[in-house]
Amino acid sequence: MKNIAVENARKTSRPMWRWAAVACAAAALLLVLPLLPVKSTGVPLLAQSVQAMANVHTVHITGRIRTLPHDNFELIGTQYDFVPIEIWREFSTPPRWRVEKPGRVVVMDGQSSVLYFKTTNEAVKGTPNAGFLEWLRPLLDPQSILQNELAAARRGEARAAVSGSTVAMHRQARGNFANDWARNKSITESDHTAVYRFDQTGKRLEGLQVLVANVLVAEFTEFRYDEEFPPSLFVSPVPANASWETDAKPASVSFTGPKEAVVYFFDALAKEDWDAVLQVMQRSTVHPGVKSTYGGLQVISIGEAFQSGLYAGYFVPYQVRLRDGTVKSHKIAIRNDNPAHQWVVDGGY
Repeated sequence: MKNIAVENARKTSRPMWRWAAVACAAAALLLVLPLLPVKSTGVPLLAQSVQAMANVHTVHITGRIRTLPHDNFELIGTQYDFVPIEIWREFSTPPRWRVEKPGRVVVMDGQSSVLYFKTTNEAVKGTPNAGFLEWLRPLLDPQSILQNELAAARRGEARAAVSGSTVAMHRQARGNFANDWARNKSITESDHTAVYRFDQTGKRLEGLQVLVANVLVAEFTEFRYDEEFPPSLFVSPVPANASWETDAKPASVSFTGPKEAVVYFFDALAKEDWDAVLQVMQRSTVHPGVKSTYGGLQVISIGEAFQSGLYAGYFVPYQVRLRDGTVKSHKIAIRNDNPAHQWVVDGGY
């Protein structure tokens, strides 16, 4: 797979649909907010905020999240330390953006997006709307944040309160929690409160905090608007020697369900049969770190597959003894919602 690095012309013109969306959002705010438990003085503030955002050409956001540096952008946990995160968005035609934390970076150059895993030197290419960012995606367009939050309140999915230039939105966790494994592992899958702070003069968003169980898990303290970004910011960060994730292809083996696929995966790791391992991994090669850590392992137990939260696949509990004697207990994430309907390991090892 080629390293994507397409330079697009920097344009600041806005498509007409975006201006229409601003007008609709402002009107919706005026209609919805009086129905919510907010002070009447907050209504014009929020409507003005949506309109003020329409004039933004670029936004540069810095903050911190309680997560793991190398893990996906969705993961949060009250037990984790804070990790810095930075977001750049250019409202050009087509738009471009970049999101980065210590262990991974996503770049969308206007044509496609690339996710690069720094610690393992692996990468995956996707469409401009590939699900690499999960709940962070709305921050790529601050103008849409209030519109989305208030739409949720209108549907009864959130409670809103306004005080001065601050808006607090409380939402319930979304997902299937018959098994609560995924609860509180992402913002969306948590009961959480998002507190938005707006500039009193310009009415633009200038701060955001997210709390889960009264613990601060995400904080964005700087929103810098209309900076000039260097074109290199939106060039693919993937080095030439990186290993690329590939599309799932029909495997030479078939499985009756997710547990059977996980049994096969660990058996292949135990035998150090790397070709077999690739049957259930969307990778062109098996990373050396996986080989050294999991090669020759001994399976102690593999549990029954279950679903939890909003994850499209299944989680399968396991316990293994690694070659160095370490016993690891965790849950493999595995899914088959790809065009080939192939079971592929998605994480958890």
